[in-house]
Amino acid sequence: MEITKKNTQIGHVLLAALAGVGAGVLGGVLLAPTAGAATRQSLKDLTHKYGRLASEQRQEADHHLAQRATKLRGASRGLANDCLSHFQQWGLLPEVTSRPY
Repeated sequence: MEITKKNTQIGHVLLAALAGVGAGVLGGVLLAPTAGAATRQSLKDLTHKYGRLASEQRQEADHHLAQRATKLRGASRGLANDCLSHFQQWGLLPEVTSRPY
């Protein structure tokens, strides 16, 4: 008898869930502000708009990162040259003679 009662409860829950889904679909159809074709076109337009915005922002970020990388590269070269110079002054590295070519 316990199994039948549980099956009945599960059946009631499933029936309530299906009724809720049906009510939601019916409400969506009845209260939709525009027809399906217009809604799809609107969604397509929004997708293109936000796709363009995302592409523009990515390009701006790429440009910004490229500028930062260039500055960082220059700073790291300067730091390396300063370290080399100090090591040579302290006698930790031999002096490098410049080559004529």
